[in-house]
Order: sequence, then C-alpha cells, then structure tokens
Amino acid sequence: MKLQLPTLIAVCLAILLIGGMYFFGKDKSELGIAVNLESEEFKQIRTHATDAFSAGKYQQAIELYSTALKMRPENAEIYNDLGTVYYEQGLKYAGPSWPSWEQELRGESVDQAVTELKLAIDKTGSGAITFKTRDDAVADAIEEEAKELGGEVYRQRWENETTLNILIGQTRVFLLRARDHYIRALDLKPTHSVAYRNLGSFYMKVGRTDKALDYYQEAYKLDPRDAELEEYLNQFRK
Repeated sequence: MKLQLPTLIAVCLAILLIGGMYFFGKDKSELGIAVNLESEEFKQIRTHATDAFSAGKYQQAIELYSTALKMRPENAEIYNDLGTVYYEQGLKYAGPSWPSWEQELRGESVDQAVTELKLAIDKTGSGAITFKTRDDAVADAIEEEAKELGGEVYRQRWENETTLNILIGQTRVFLLRARDHYIRALDLKPTHSVAYRNLGSFYMKVGRTDKALDYYQEAYKLDPRDAELEEYLNQFRK
C-alpha cells in the first residue's frame, strides 16, 4: 500500500520527533565524559611514547605510537613521530659509525668490486655501505648485486664520480619504515613542515643530497621561523 504524500510527511516528522526526544533525553554528561576519556587516553599514550623515545626505549615507543595510531589512524603527527622512532632505531642497528663500511674503488674490475661488496655485507650485517667509483660499469654491477642481496641502494653522481649508499639488515628495515611514515604524514597533512624536514634528513643520511635539499627547502617555506634549518640551508648553498 502506498502512502499519500501528506501522510508520508507526517510519519517522517513523527519518527524524527521520537528519535530526537530519545537522543536529547539521554544524559549529555555521560556522552561528554566518554569522548573526554578517549581523548585523555590518547594524550597519555602519546606522552608515554614520547617519554620512552627520549629514554632510548625505542621498541616501547614504537608499541605505544602504534597503539595511538589505531586510535587516530588519520593523525599525521603520530605518523611523523613513529617515523622518527624508526629512524633512530635504524641508526642504532648501524652501530657507532656511519657509514658502517666505506671504500673507494680505483682500478678494480667488475668482479673485484662485487667481491668487495659481498665482503662488506658479510662483515657489516646491518648498517650503511658506501662505495665510490668513477667506473660506470662497476657502479652498475654493485647496484645490481646489492639489490639482489636485499640491499636498498641510493646512487648519486657528482661530476665524474658515482657514490652508492647501500642500506642492509635491520638498518634498512627501520630506515625505510621511517621514510614511509614521513611520506604518509605528508599524505595526510601536506603542510606538515616537520615531516618535510625529517625526509630531508633521511635523504641526506643516505647520500641523496639533491632530494634532501628539496625537502629542506619545502620545510623552510612552510616554517620560515626555523632558524636552525635556515642556517643549515645557507651553509649548504655556500
């Protein structure tokens, strides 16, 4: 049976009225308390995560920030903060020196260069390996072999020399997580200057100074009050 239009309107109004009476009849203070409790819990978790990070308890900080992300999956700041923990964890696995292994290849054949790479990976385990060469064939062979062995390769050429920075082991795992979290933070909040700054630091660390400079400049555009970054950019240009 079809309802006539006036009757349908009346029925709808009645439903809305009853629903409104039910909603507004509920204890508003209870609803407010629930929201506030959730917000307070989120703040406490974030504070505990920050404290754990400051104390060098990176795994605990990761767990706490991950919990915060489950509560606020669209929070760009949490993605950035978690990325920072991953970054420091990656450096921790690299050991006291950066890069963990560094060598200039002068006159080595392709086979000799690949042998040197395998030795470096075997001796390092986790960290950053840097090779410099003026031979494009050697650079190509190192890059290809490093990728086959699970390394993350960042290559940059300056004048007639190529530098290859290779991340391996847990350093690779955590630094790539850091990079991805910074990128996700910018996806959610394109004006997040700190995430741009952190991406700049990541690319500077792996030897991609060209990309690092781009991210640093973008960070400074968004936050020109960053005196430390301004000074760094001025020195870099010089």
